[in-house]
Amino acid sequence: MATSLEELRMLVAVEANGSLTGAARELGVTQQAVSQRMRALERRWGLSLFSRTTRGTVLTDHGVMVAGWAAAVIQQSEGFESAVAALRTVRAARVRVGASLTVAEHLVPHWLVRYAATPDAAHVELTAVNSAAVEHRVRDGRDDLGFVETPDAPEGLAAMVVAHDEVVIVVAPGHTWARRSGIAAEELARTPLLSREAGSGTRLTLERALEAALGPGAVVAPAAELSTTAAIRATVLAGGGVAALSERAVHDDLQAGRLVRVPVLGPSLTRPLAAVWDPRRRLSPAASRILEIAAGRG
Repeated sequence: MATSLEELRMLVAVEANGSLTGAARELGVTQQAVSQRMRALERRWGLSLFSRTTRGTVLTDHGVMVAGWAAAVIQQSEGFESAVAALRTVRAARVRVGASLTVAEHLVPHWLVRYAATPDAAHVELTAVNSAAVEHRVRDGRDDLGFVETPDAPEGLAAMVVAHDEVVIVVAPGHTWARRSGIAAEELARTPLLSREAGSGTRLTLERALEAALGPGAVVAPAAELSTTAAIRATVLAGGGVAALSERAVHDDLQAGRLVRVPVLGPSLTRPLAAVWDPRRRLSPAASRILEIAAGRG
């Protein structure tokens, strides 16, 4: 049986209020209902989430950890709902936007919510792919506007930097690197990492920085190539290795201690996040408005 968002909200409410009773009051349900659902979660997951004492019920260490993950899932779900609401706004005009996964997951939802409030906003068609694919789609005319995270200037396209991001090296708390004060570029380059596919801006940023410091061919092949940031993050959380990910994608995990950042001793891994478009084609009013919002001028 799949865990519902309602159950995750209950778990988060228990942590926030410090008791089952407080959670029930916040959610407008009975204390018995919260208690039954939380016991069901414990049985389903095979984990002890709560410590029940004469003074009440508090979360165990596992419970605190799972509640943090649950809060992140709820936040992503709410962002998803808002973005979908913006996408399905019925308008006569259409604007096609392509975005790399980091931008699509962490920035575009906010931009689209703001854009949807624009009078006579166009219907948005969003495609999330890697940076190389975004550039191809804009060149081919399949997208009116694109957002990429590559360190290279896109050939033949107009570009505007709208934000900056940092690629960070992360491991699970139990990994041997978690106790280190830093990792040298040479050791990082010869360590097989969990990685996105070729064409990913995150992967390209790391490889270019290491090759600039150590020379061409210095970076070994990845330990595994996974198609999404979420898949890599989940594998690292499970103790499956080392990864280079966007700081935006793992910010909450780092703050909560679910992941540990390993500083890189040497090259900078900061990269621009840029809007791109074909200068041969005039941007539509809808694409121009989204660009203004992304650049902070909206």
